[in-house]
Amino acid sequence: MVNSYLRNSLREIGEQLDRNQFPIVYNSGIVKPGDAAVVSLTPGEDINNVRSRTRGPATGSWERSAGWQRQTGQSGEASRPRPASEAAPIVSSGLYERYEAELDAVRVAYPGTKVWKEAEGLWLLTESTILPGLGKKATFLTALPYSSLVNQRSWGFWTTAISLEWIGPRHTNYPDGSVCAFEPKDGTWIPGDSILQLIDLYSLWALRHEHLRVFGRWPGHQAVHFSYERITELKDDEFCGCGNPNEKLYVDCCKQGDLENSSVKDALSIIRRQPPGKISNFMRQRDCPPSLSEVL
Repeated sequence: MVNSYLRNSLREIGEQLDRNQFPIVYNSGIVKPGDAAVVSLTPGEDINNVRSRTRGPATGSWERSAGWQRQTGQSGEASRPRPASEAAPIVSSGLYERYEAELDAVRVAYPGTKVWKEAEGLWLLTESTILPGLGKKATFLTALPYSSLVNQRSWGFWTTAISLEWIGPRHTNYPDGSVCAFEPKDGTWIPGDSILQLIDLYSLWALRHEHLRVFGRWPGHQAVHFSYERITELKDDEFCGCGNPNEKLYVDCCKQGDLENSSVKDALSIIRRQPPGKISNFMRQRDCPPSLSEVL
């Protein structure tokens, strides 16, 4: 149950998203209404700790590509050696250097960030406040491989001191329930882009989920390519997500055609999404994440 202040903030941000105006993401993943109709696509920082104005993520989905001891120092980082029997992956030194150079900024922007490093990439555990006074945080476990041939993945959970709840299933990938905060084909974020921008996109994705919970609709434009997905998840007063440049609300766009053409079997298949057991176990125990090769 949210108070009137939080409800009004959610409503204002949702109305702005419907107008294709995007909010500002502050440090700690606090999302506030934007102050201008023009959206900047470039992350930035000013004296008020406004870190970035996220570009518009038309959320969509994409399919996944096909026992170590933790040694943690005061930095909160752990390195995981790869057994000699494993074949070395395709690793980009450029991606390693870019991500490594940004980690200090990530820790400043998202206090409490934890990092685990492997030869193939790194894990980040970050918390986003989303809305002050919400009573829960959005916690993201994000895998960032050092290869442009392997997609990043992240799992979002609502967390409190005593509870853990997966954020989904809307706009999560199949079948592992990972975050789908933007349409990959649009180039909103690609390997080597800013980690901060990526986590900001996840923060906005979590806010949209809270808007869905409170008001019963997903705010703003979205990418929903498959008819069975639209039938299963979209509300009549949401933007359709079909990709039509003259996109309307779902009830006025594709709903009737989807009802006539959709496969019930396919619709049921997308409902069965959940994080892998290794991810959920880590989120409960917070000891060490699985190896990247186990989930990517």
